[in-house]
Amino acid sequence: MKVILIGHYNTAISMQKAVEMIVGETEDFYPITFLPNEGLDSLKAKIDDLLEKFDKNEEILAIADLYSGTPYNAVATRSLENKITDVISGMSLPICLEVAMNKKTMSVKELVNLILQNSKDYTRVLSKSLTEQDEEEF
Repeated sequence: MKVILIGHYNTAISMQKAVEMIVGETEDFYPITFLPNEGLDSLKAKIDDLLEKFDKNEEILAIADLYSGTPYNAVATRSLENKITDVISGMSLPICLEVAMNKKTMSVKELVNLILQNSKDYTRVLSKSLTEQDEEEF
């Protein structure tokens, strides 16, 4: 499985480096930047250049930073053309870690289902957690 990280400015590069800080080298992760002087067409061209390097039978998961943003729209277009297996929006460190740790043993479909199942656990609010903890003590 190949993983495309795509986001505004250096989001994808920074996310890859953060994942590597925790789990080590991220084999088959490919960050794509979207810079202020670029548009949808230039971003699609970057994606196409990358896709040409991949085996046509390889599953590809794209993770975009923002739903319906230009990076998301670019990879979603390629997914609708059956060039990318699936696309997740809302790139976060927990999602990228989940992918890094499971991509060798799961298909894209299985991994997407796991992320959807666990996504509610990726965000915590301290005040809410403390309130829940206090309620459990009684």
